[in-house]
Amino acid sequence: MDPAKRMHDEAAASFQLLRVRMEAEWVPAMQRLLALDTPWLSALWDADFLYGPKTAGGGDTHVLCDINASAVLSFPERASGRIARAAQPQVLAAKQRRASPHPA
Repeated sequence: MDPAKRMHDEAAASFQLLRVRMEAEWVPAMQRLLALDTPWLSALWDADFLYGPKTAGGGDTHVLCDINASAVLSFPERASGRIARAAQPQVLAAKQRRASPHPA
């Protein structure tokens, strides 16, 4: 990983509002727009944010810039088990689809 980049734990207090917005607003909105059920989402992805308008009190806000799912190379080692558990049902479902006869 580029030493200038910093990876934060999902429980980092300074990013909890972003996490809530991602999980409760932005990802569900993307799923509705693209008609994607949760099992079709990538098991590993990251997101980038831009600064949004300042709050009335001068605080920072953020807007979602993009979600990267195709080339997420660096991830914390502690995430390996969660990634495997998320991917396993999809791998098994794909094997079942390949093994079952195709309709005529």
